[in-house]
Amino acid sequence: MDGDYNRKLIKILLKVRSFFTSKNVLTFSLFLLLSAAFWFINALNKEREFFITVPLEYTDLPKNIFFEEELPSELSIKVRELGMRYWTYARKKSIPVKITFQPEYLRDGNFNLSGLQLLSVVSHRLMSSTKVLAVYPEMIQVAYQNMHAKKIPVYADGKLELEGQYMLCSDIQITPDSVEVYGIPAILDTITGLFTENFVIKNRQDTLNEVVSLKPIPDVRFSVDQVVVSALIDMFTEKTATLPVQLINNPEHISLISFPTTVKAVFNISIKHFNEFYPGDIQVVMDYNDLNQINSKRSKLKIINNKPYISNIRIQPEDVEILLIEK
Repeated sequence: MDGDYNRKLIKILLKVRSFFTSKNVLTFSLFLLLSAAFWFINALNKEREFFITVPLEYTDLPKNIFFEEELPSELSIKVRELGMRYWTYARKKSIPVKITFQPEYLRDGNFNLSGLQLLSVVSHRLMSSTKVLAVYPEMIQVAYQNMHAKKIPVYADGKLELEGQYMLCSDIQITPDSVEVYGIPAILDTITGLFTENFVIKNRQDTLNEVVSLKPIPDVRFSVDQVVVSALIDMFTEKTATLPVQLINNPEHISLISFPTTVKAVFNISIKHFNEFYPGDIQVVMDYNDLNQINSKRSKLKIINNKPYISNIRIQPEDVEILLIEK
């Protein structure tokens, strides 16, 4: 049974091969291919209508205007052109056409661009032989409102971790430190500060200059969307200095003597500023207001650090005996 089945299958396959290799079939296939080629060439040489889609990108739009609806993101242009040119358009990449804002676009409370203006913007994308039949939308007309402005300070929302033996030599600066914010008064009145997007910078050794985006707030716009967070960073070393004890907030008729009159201070200081240290950079003080409250013969000393490149200040002793003298 299996032998008969195999013989029948082989016989059928031989007939199929004979059919496709016969002279008549080859001739028919050749004429079919030639006919298709002539039809395709003829179609390419005939005019046809089709649509070209052009993406739009708006630049230099004022930050202080609010559009009541989205501006169109693309133009659809109906054209008539030879079929062969259709493939030229089809192969082109969809690179957005930029519409640069001009003050004359704002009229009667609307952002206006006529059909002719739209065509002039995209005309460089069309071949000289292309006939424009229609443009959709026919024009751009979108209502807008002027928004109020308020200058708001900017704060950094992030974490800066330094490599061992490194320290900040300056306060962290934000440039610009305040930004114009545009919106309706009811929203602006609730905004007291702007914050950067959260950032984490680890193992920093050199000066910081980081571009950071502002955290967006719904229904408002910023004059700038990014700020620069910067700070000076340097290696530090330890330094020792003898500093005088000072009295602050005392009446003119009261003077004070402390025992001892000086203290030993140990602190970290940036290597760059090591030789620039001046005793006034760190103040060791007794506050007269505290003396009245505690009514004691000893006073705990306070440390006032006047320089950002000094840190981790320790003094010895931490308190002193006092003698108040009325003049």
